[in-house]
Amino acid sequence: MKRGFTLLEMVVVLVVLSLLFIVLTPSLTRHVQEVRRTQAVNDERALGAALLSLYKDTGYWPSTNADGPSGGVNRLLSGESGVEASQRFSSSSPGAFRWGSSLPAKSLGDFLFFNNPDDDSGINSSAQSVQDYPSSGESSWRGPYIDRPYWRDPWGGVYVVNARYFPGNPLSDKTARAGHRLMVLSAGPDGVWQTPFDDNTRKTTFPDDSPGGDDVAFVFYTND
Repeated sequence: MKRGFTLLEMVVVLVVLSLLFIVLTPSLTRHVQEVRRTQAVNDERALGAALLSLYKDTGYWPSTNADGPSGGVNRLLSGESGVEASQRFSSSSPGAFRWGSSLPAKSLGDFLFFNNPDDDSGINSSAQSVQDYPSSGESSWRGPYIDRPYWRDPWGGVYVVNARYFPGNPLSDKTARAGHRLMVLSAGPDGVWQTPFDDNTRKTTFPDDSPGGDDVAFVFYTND
């Protein structure tokens, strides 16, 4: 007849398993975070490519909140609204709070999934009889440019674009826009914005407007 484990043997097994858990947990945690960062970058690349395609097709960057090139937005967000984003930020990064609070702001989906750069039909442009971007002709909206209207980063946050620095944005003049990197940004694992968002902080200044902390970014355009 087979005997069962003795109490001492069971204690030894539990100790060994506990030690393995302690040794392996940091490695597994790092691996999970690396996978998530890779997913975030892939998402940002897809959104950045979609923004470039929109500009190529229509001749307009998505910096408007009204018909045509009038109006303006400071941020574009990948969520359902233009106001949802983490409010946590690093005070040591110039203007970092603006990634989570600068207004006006608008959903990326209104430009890239729906043809609705203004707000006259809510979040779904299908309610309009006349679309905001031309839907035919040489310079027209040929979307959807993304496979779904709303996106979340791997940590549950939203991606944000610093639309204030798009060429032609009426909210900023050419001098304010010069030298700025346009990027799709995630606040990363800690949900804290640590990247500058400031008219006077650009690629040629010190500090510059490079992504900070554990923020995850994809730069898709740089102003001259």
